[in-house]
Amino acid sequence: MKRTPDPGFPLADGQHYLDVFAHLHEVMNPKWYLEVGTQTGASLKLAKARSISVDPVYHLREEVMGTKPELAMIQDTSDAFFDSGYLKARKIKVDLAFLDGMHLFEYLLRDFIHTEGHMAKGGTIVLHDCLPWTANMTTRNRGDCKTNAWTGDVWKLVPVLQKYRPDLEIEILDAAPTGLVLVSNLDAKNKKLLDNYRSILEEFQELRMEDYGPDRYFREIKITAVAQSKWMAANAAQLKSGWQDNPHISIKVAAPTADVMPEWGDYHFARSLANALGRLGHAASIHAQDTWYDDQTSGGIDLVIRGKSNFRRQAGRTCLYWSISKGLRPINLQAADHVFVASAPLLQSLQAEHGEEGFSLLPQAFDADVMHPRKTTRGEGLVFVGRNRKGFERDSVRYAAQSGKAFTLHGPGWGGSDWSEFHRAEYIPNGELTQTYGEADIVLNDHTPVMKESGFLSNRIFDILASGAVPITDDVGWLPEDIAPFVYLFHDEASFTDCLARAETETERQRKKRLTLAREMRMTHSFDARAKTILAKLAELQPEERVAAE
Repeated sequence: MKRTPDPGFPLADGQHYLDVFAHLHEVMNPKWYLEVGTQTGASLKLAKARSISVDPVYHLREEVMGTKPELAMIQDTSDAFFDSGYLKARKIKVDLAFLDGMHLFEYLLRDFIHTEGHMAKGGTIVLHDCLPWTANMTTRNRGDCKTNAWTGDVWKLVPVLQKYRPDLEIEILDAAPTGLVLVSNLDAKNKKLLDNYRSILEEFQELRMEDYGPDRYFREIKITAVAQSKWMAANAAQLKSGWQDNPHISIKVAAPTADVMPEWGDYHFARSLANALGRLGHAASIHAQDTWYDDQTSGGIDLVIRGKSNFRRQAGRTCLYWSISKGLRPINLQAADHVFVASAPLLQSLQAEHGEEGFSLLPQAFDADVMHPRKTTRGEGLVFVGRNRKGFERDSVRYAAQSGKAFTLHGPGWGGSDWSEFHRAEYIPNGELTQTYGEADIVLNDHTPVMKESGFLSNRIFDILASGAVPITDDVGWLPEDIAPFVYLFHDEASFTDCLARAETETERQRKKRLTLAREMRMTHSFDARAKTILAKLAELQPEERVAAE
């Protein structure tokens, strides 16, 4: 879905709001988190604190418990929830709240009034959908909206807060696709909104954006770029000081729209890369296809994670491609100033056909924030983590199931399959993956036919090695030299059985070498290492620009 704004409507084209929200959780580190409007769970899963979720109809697609010490999920309207006195009875003071419920102004107003009354000192309330890009999106009747994106008339809460609560601190971020409003300096005892509730409804409830005027609305509010916000500037853990002087990096992924982007694997790959770039002093945002061309700032950088679609080069901007799981088309080569390839065989083929200039090897990577070396040299049993894909037989799963060894299987789609007896969980939260790998002795891996044919080495190999476990995988035709001695390759059931035997009989000395490798991999195969390589190449391509790579 291409976003075409109406006249007078700016586009919110900063970092995706879920990325921003993930950083907010890290920076604010709340003790209690409240969420009104959860639906799929994409935002709730980001919380690590004690959490309360309220939604009358859940449609969960995410594993939302994660590492939370406590999670209460209330299936009811927000009005009924607040009327129940749940928060008061438990003496809960909320540190961070996200209000994304019914997209009608009066509902959000009531949610805000009720929530502020239970906020801890120094807490923050976050509002969603206050930066529409068309008037039609702001209709009160969902059926009248002509696009899939419907914000309703919740935008009205911003001028209400400006008029009735000038004591509040309001920061409006251009987080894609419809903005985030951060409200702080809250006062749980302030009753001005409640006392004026009827007057506010009379003044604003039937007011349309066309009547208020988009020019007036966007003139009276101050929109702050995510990268320029006081929150981002304070986020020293993710964004190194001096970032304002470095070119912004816009990462493009193949997901068709910002709404579905969190469900795509490339998005999570891009998030890890964006965090690594931030630690090196470059603000990075992630864009689905519907926002690919929103940022056209001269001197900026477009970094395309090669997917199913083709990015068109933008004038005045440097364009990099990183082919991580698929080959390249002539249109990709024409668009790119440089192409990183995560496959040594494919790199050789491209250089043989087009010359060595313009191509370099950049394998996939692991996230050092997630994967950590285990403390013991050995674990127990065999583990496989991955999806049961239609039309793609997982040889490693079949061979492991027939081996007679202790074997567990994690991932969606295995229930009801021939291997369901080994299935333990549909989903493992990202933060728990290092524990799952670390507790296993051997972790299995295989590649899709496309990856195998083109020589793309899965990031799972790097994850396994970074945890200190032993990887057994099918052969894609190459391995980086430093990790090759630590990876067992199979081609059929006989060679798989041989790999098992050799892995299980490794000496203690060999296992200690694995842990040494796991500790060293942060410098060689993490996203931080890949980010340094990317910035070094940009420094070559943009000698006139300041590109920090250290």
